[in-house]
Amino acid sequence: MPNAPLSQPISSVGNVVDALQLSRSLHLTAIEQYQAQAEHFRRWGYSKLAEAFDADVEEERGHLKKVTARLEYYDVEPGYEHSAPEWPRHDYEGILDANYALEYGAMNVERANVIVARNAGDEITAKIFAKLLKGSEASVSEIEATKLVIEQIGLDNYLANKV
Repeated sequence: MPNAPLSQPISSVGNVVDALQLSRSLHLTAIEQYQAQAEHFRRWGYSKLAEAFDADVEEERGHLKKVTARLEYYDVEPGYEHSAPEWPRHDYEGILDANYALEYGAMNVERANVIVARNAGDEITAKIFAKLLKGSEASVSEIEATKLVIEQIGLDNYLANKV
């Protein structure tokens, strides 16, 4: 690890690298999941939903780029392994639940990753994780709000506005 700061013990650098790799894995899964969902919604005729999920894909790609750049700082090859996306087809509320689980899990990982980076003395990576955490928290809040709206107006009325 030629670029690793000399003041950091290798074990703490390894922890930060592991945290970055885990974050990368989560973002790869999110990209695939949201991209597949966007195409699914497009086929269903929900163009507004498809556009929103396309935007989520681009946001996740930006996050992936930041994490990958930080791995490059440590001169570490980025990992490509990740969990396969899991979401129910033809069940919008189930899709929301799957996306909530994904974002909630990411939120918890990013929160832990901030601590790992700070404990290693890597404030730059901690700030990256803190920004990612903020995004995951916003996604969780948005999904919770969407569920509340659906509860109040009904799924059919909600989806009628997404064509």
